[in-house]
Amino acid sequence: MAIQVEEGVQQGLANLGNFTAGQRLPATDWASESIDVATASHLASDRVDYWREMILRLFADVEIGAIPNPEFFGKVRSQKCELLRVSDVSAAAQAVNRRHLQPRDREEDKYFAVLMLEGSECLEQDGNRTVIGPGEFAIYDATRPHHLTFPTDWRQIIVSVPRSSLDQRVVGMERRTATRVSTDTPVGRVMRMFLEGLTSQISQFTPTEMLTLSESATSLIALALGNVQPLDPEHSRGRALTLMRVKVFVNDHLSDPALGTQAVAVATGLSARYINKLFEQEDSSLMRYILRRRLERCSADLLNPAQGRLRISDIAFRWGFNDLSHFSRAFRECYGRSPRAWREEQTPG
Repeated sequence: MAIQVEEGVQQGLANLGNFTAGQRLPATDWASESIDVATASHLASDRVDYWREMILRLFADVEIGAIPNPEFFGKVRSQKCELLRVSDVSAAAQAVNRRHLQPRDREEDKYFAVLMLEGSECLEQDGNRTVIGPGEFAIYDATRPHHLTFPTDWRQIIVSVPRSSLDQRVVGMERRTATRVSTDTPVGRVMRMFLEGLTSQISQFTPTEMLTLSESATSLIALALGNVQPLDPEHSRGRALTLMRVKVFVNDHLSDPALGTQAVAVATGLSARYINKLFEQEDSSLMRYILRRRLERCSADLLNPAQGRLRISDIAFRWGFNDLSHFSRAFRECYGRSPRAWREEQTPG
């Protein structure tokens, strides 16, 4: 499939540097589990800048070349699905570039699996180059240099998958980037239908259902990529289901300040050592997981107008914190500002 890009898109890419998220664009809770944002509600002159911020916050620190005209548009509907993030993304013609290897952190160290719904995309990475159209699938490493070109309006599903989840399942995963994956095989067809169905209903699932669906999505993507290696006993399906059971209990008891390793061990019938070993595959631990989930719940409440009358301390205590200084330090470390500043800066007006 030949691909041509309007000169203005390429020129836009050549003229810009990495976008710095410091402009006073409308507040958005980028840490939210559910995000639905679009450029349509912004002034035409702001749309490309807001689109760059959307991509920076939700996906990767990249350069974007686009034509800043009244017809430019971009829309993202995104839902966190346990370790995955599933996004329905559509936008106008553009080019995306990541020039350099970026320092990896646990949140960014991911593969992006993309299923094209409308338009076409050219992906280039690690010396590979492929073009995908509607119904076709490819994957690339979000951390390493890559170049993406969308010559016309487009829409795709993006599944953000932790690197370790695929590296331990697929032989030679590093050689599969920017290569087209067939969706005409039986497994490919099932994966395509599953991802389309998951995306269309993503906001309707319970946390328990999300856990199961995220594991299913990862397994189907791995199967479609081929060269799947059996998981060793340390990463068996039984182990994944056990971790899922632990997470369900934790999420149901976040408000309990006594929630900790011993309480979870007693409730699940597992040893504290084994529970933490379960979390090692995510480069985490039980207590780090509990802290992250509590901070996410607090962040959501701080940005919820319906909770505006609640004091920050009330919100912290509601989600199991019993030491306000510890809460404030942890929140600042996670979100880069104090809970009060977070609430004020993200609240319109």
